[in-house]
Amino acid sequence: MKYPDVSVVLPTYSRDDPSALSESIASLADQTITPTEVFIVKDGPVTDTIESIIENWRADFPTKIQTHQIERNKGLGNALRAGVTNCTHELIARMDADDISIEARIEKQLNFFMQNPDVDIVGGYIEEFTSNPNQPESKREVPTTHDAIGKMAKFRSPMNHGTVMFRRDAVLSAGNYRAVDRMEDYDLWVRMLLDGSTFANIPEVLLLVRAGEDMYGRRGGLEYAREEIRTQTEFYKRGFTPLPIYLFNMSFRTLLRLLPNKIRGKIYSSIARN
Repeated sequence: MKYPDVSVVLPTYSRDDPSALSESIASLADQTITPTEVFIVKDGPVTDTIESIIENWRADFPTKIQTHQIERNKGLGNALRAGVTNCTHELIARMDADDISIEARIEKQLNFFMQNPDVDIVGGYIEEFTSNPNQPESKREVPTTHDAIGKMAKFRSPMNHGTVMFRRDAVLSAGNYRAVDRMEDYDLWVRMLLDGSTFANIPEVLLLVRAGEDMYGRRGGLEYAREEIRTQTEFYKRGFTPLPIYLFNMSFRTLLRLLPNKIRGKIYSSIARN
């Protein structure tokens, strides 16, 4: 069976853990169907160690590694926008610099696209771990059908960002990623839904994600609360979120951002994880 070509967009920046980055790239090299292109976006200058890892993998990777340099760090949304704009193939998979794709991830998603040509984006479940990927501590399941995904999107992100594979044209039609301050994925999903894209999730774990208290810390604080207000207000103004849900989100989600990390972590675990 001939599979479609697929690019993987993988952003990295100077504070990434070099060993985790190497492990992430290794998980792509070990896929049952290897991606045709791994497009690494360097978001600002990176360390010599990260440069060395990329160059070593460029020589050893079974297909092609491309790189794109952004002059200074401008954030994940801007890096992903550059990746989608410049990578080669119509199908694009996401990957973060510290996550691990399961061995058959690419194959499962390509099979799904081949069997469901009407779908524009497909993701899956994640398992979270602290130090050992073989000892997951939690799982985040997401709805699998387009209608259920659309309903969840009115309250919170319905896709596990690092798991998604999408059609490049559908993302560009919705305006591509934007250089917003956090929640660049949720921002894109809502614009794609409003643009008529069809969503799906595979009910299987596709990605192993490093988690822990630091992850919850990155999702809280005053700046994150301000961005939550901006995002929810934009969804309401675009006509995506009805007024009662907008008011609920503005109160509950903003408060969640301002809670201490441990309390926020427990809430995430109870409502979003298994």
